[in-house]
Amino acid sequence: MGESPRSFLFYDMKKDKLIEMAVSDAMTEKPLVIEVGGKNFSINPPTLGKMQVLSKYYLALGIDDKKLGKNPQVESMRVCEEKTDIVCMLMAASTLDKKEELNDDEKIAELADFFKWNCKPSDFSIVLLALLTQVRYENFISSIRLASTLRQNEPKLPNGTGRVEQ
Repeated sequence: MGESPRSFLFYDMKKDKLIEMAVSDAMTEKPLVIEVGGKNFSINPPTLGKMQVLSKYYLALGIDDKKLGKNPQVESMRVCEEKTDIVCMLMAASTLDKKEELNDDEKIAELADFFKWNCKPSDFSIVLLALLTQVRYENFISSIRLASTLRQNEPKLPNGTGRVEQ
């Protein structure tokens, strides 16, 4: 038995509201709590150290900034569909807070695998949008690109520090 078109409209409206609520919570720096596979996971606003760990996943997502600005939902769904494994790794790392856990690639991979097989496709999009909002994505990506440019253009000092000795 199929569902009536009306129930699909209600479902879509409900999903949109969930996305709006998740983004709103992220903007107010309220931890995002997600339930996956009967377990609750909390995603706290990231510290600078955690943002550094997360940066490799954000860069690997290949998010189109222009499309994200025009239609964030569509771009997040595209990214989630094309890069599910990376989104799962990002989600996993985002739920961890201890330095030891964030540096434990095996723990992150294990948790990412759990998310991959226990989340619905709409869950990925909701969490991704909330995470992008939590880190103020545009500023975050700009700082990563600036740091990369500065590393490439690092001045080469001759032998020594170049200071005047007294």
